Amino acid sequence: MNLNLESENKGNILIVDDILENLQLLSEALLKLGYTVRSVTSGRMALKTVRVKIPDAILLDIKMPEMDGYEVCKALKADDKLRHIPVIFISALYDVFDKVTAFDSGGVDYITKPFQIEEVVARLENQLIIKRQQRILEKEITIRRETEKVLDRSRALLAGILNSSLDGIAAMQAVRDPETGNIEDFRCLVVNPVIARAFNCNCEDAIGKLTLKQILSQVQPELFSHFVNIVETGEPSEGDFYYESGQSSWFHFIAVKLDDGFAITIRDITARKQAEFELQQQAQNLELTLSELKRTQAQLIQSEKMSSLGNLVAGVAHEINNPVNFIHGNLSPATEYFQDLLHLVKLYQQHFPDPPTEIKAQIEAINLDFLQEDVLKLLNSMRIGTDRIQEIVMSLRNFSRHDEAEFKRVDIHQGIDNTLMLLQNRLKATLEHPEIVTLKDYGQLPLIECYSGQLNQVFMNLLNNAIDSVSTQFIGNTPQIKIHTQVLNSERILIKISDNGWGIPEDLQSKLFDPFFTTKQVGQGTGLGLFICHQIVVDKHGGNLYCHSKLGKGAEFTVEIPINKT
Repeated sequence: MNLNLESENKGNILIVDDILENLQLLSEALLKLGYTVRSVTSGRMALKTVRVKIPDAILLDIKMPEMDGYEVCKALKADDKLRHIPVIFISALYDVFDKVTAFDSGGVDYITKPFQIEEVVARLENQLIIKRQQRILEKEITIRRETEKVLDRSRALLAGILNSSLDGIAAMQAVRDPETGNIEDFRCLVVNPVIARAFNCNCEDAIGKLTLKQILSQVQPELFSHFVNIVETGEPSEGDFYYESGQSSWFHFIAVKLDDGFAITIRDITARKQAEFELQQQAQNLELTLSELKRTQAQLIQSEKMSSLGNLVAGVAHEINNPVNFIHGNLSPATEYFQDLLHLVKLYQQHFPDPPTEIKAQIEAINLDFLQEDVLKLLNSMRIGTDRIQEIVMSLRNFSRHDEAEFKRVDIHQGIDNTLMLLQNRLKATLEHPEIVTLKDYGQLPLIECYSGQLNQVFMNLLNNAIDSVSTQFIGNTPQIKIHTQVLNSERILIKISDNGWGIPEDLQSKLFDPFFTTKQVGQGTGLGLFICHQIVVDKHGGNLYCHSKLGKGAEFTVEIPINKT
């Protein structure tokens, strides 16, 4: 039987008794008090149980079949991993001999049946307190041993330093306030010529005098508290400091506790610091140059791309729109002319119901009744087709406004719809995937002050990426792209474009907006799309662009832009 109470666990207690009534009584009482309780009915089961999970204490009956409590306790004490478990005997045996035997076998307490549960709890908690105090004491002993090890290492380090003559070496003794015990200064016990020359003093003047505060006041006054901390904690320390005395110098120091003071070595690292500074400057300059080069390259590519697109769209709009307008404009009069002709044919049929044989043959050959009905349908289909072409041309014009140099207020939803119009062919079903469904969840957005053409490019890139994602693999029965818009607050709007594709690995998400980084296969992407989107949204519009994605759950790109120009 294994009873547990998860909340307010005061300890893990094992009860061993072959009488179930005793087990139930003790278990229920201890569970109510917040203990985790395990109970077994034999000594052998107890030994198996403690090896699975070591309890904090054991309540052990003496008289049990097969193996009595004395044997169980001796077995526990013979095991190095289990001997620390406090064992409290609970037995109906009340002779002094039985109690002595219990303590000789390793028990820490003895309770005689019938017992009061309050007594059992009090003695149990007393043993748990003793055990916790033992653990605390063991930790303190371990800490002291570790401190001794640190001191031993410090002394060994000091011995090696003192034998060196290339670096500056000094030993300092703490001078404490007699009343408070606080360190007020350090007296110099040992100093070598290297340190003396570095700080423009001689060894004789420094040894035995209170000079550290005075020296540090010219270097870094905060180092004094740093050295005090070394003495108080015993922890070695190292670092760099700058000293100006005729010439600028950098030093590296290593300081270790030495009795009630510390030993220190210093090394002149001025040349190294100067080289590091120059390398850092060069690295920063190179990084800035590389970043600017990538940015310029991306902008040139974007500019060339947009210029080519603008020229293409202008040519398409001009070459297609004029003849389409001519066709579209003539469809209405053409329809009227055909209707007039058809009316004339009907009048002729009414007045001459029995035409010559040759005319009858021609009527049958051309299926005049079907022709009269179908010709208007053909003209209507032509009108629908020209309307569609005009919509596409208008979408191309709206989408390609990349040369607008000023912000203007536009309808964001119109820009998204124009982009979807241009992508209709990619959304259709193919051999590789069924039709891609677009779900629009448009909020009530005000007109947004922005570069509309550039935002259209952002929508195009994000929607193209979503289509690429669900074209290869999607979650569920149907590939879907969801577009959600809302007013985030009185100053910004939110546009979310999500898909049910496979998603983007987490380790790649931090690189998505880097120039020339792509998750697509070689030859399928330039790595500039999201980088340009980030520039347009963040740099051009003062907004945010970020991605949320988990493998197997698709990806969501969020565009956040201000309503008004900032």
